[in-house]
Amino acid sequence: MPKFLPDRRPQKTKRALKNVLVDLLQTRDLQTISIKEITDLADISRGTFYLHFDDIFALYQSIEFDVIENITQIIQTKVPIQDEDELDKIIGSIFEYLTDHIKECDALLRTDSASFLSGVFERNRPRVSETWEASYGSKEHMQAYSYIFLSHGFAGVLKHWIAFGKLETPRQIAGIVKRLLSYMFLDAAQNQSGLGIENISGNQP
Repeated sequence: MPKFLPDRRPQKTKRALKNVLVDLLQTRDLQTISIKEITDLADISRGTFYLHFDDIFALYQSIEFDVIENITQIIQTKVPIQDEDELDKIIGSIFEYLTDHIKECDALLRTDSASFLSGVFERNRPRVSETWEASYGSKEHMQAYSYIFLSHGFAGVLKHWIAFGKLETPRQIAGIVKRLLSYMFLDAAQNQSGLGIENISGNQP
């Protein structure tokens, strides 16, 4: 009995449309790009475009979703993070992915960095109380402050790294981020002796 191979044409069509939009977003704002422009460059009819996406924003969101999901897969295969070696590996893997997909990431950061980065961090926010407590302490408001500090700090380093031409290799920038984050791991350990972030309060001078 003959084997029927899956039809990969829809995926190829979607990829072609995404690639064109990513290329255009290197120098253009999303609002200035038309469906006709995308379909002409991709050599795809408007009707075929609408078989896959409702509009340009749906196409853009599909690119954003792909990147967020890929980063999430990298993170989720390595959590919970037990020590600094695991932290180093996960950060290095993230920056290697970003380097390999720099055009997509640059397009997302240029277009709506807040949406993209919040999507990454919210998708990977710890869901288990033990994970929160191991990393950020047991007090909920301090967990929130710690995670906001962590996510925004990482986002700032990422944007700066890309904006200034990725002067460091993925491993080098991962090392910088790891050194910054290691203080949080050290602080989490100090919580056990009353020296950590949980004990920081507005009552201190």
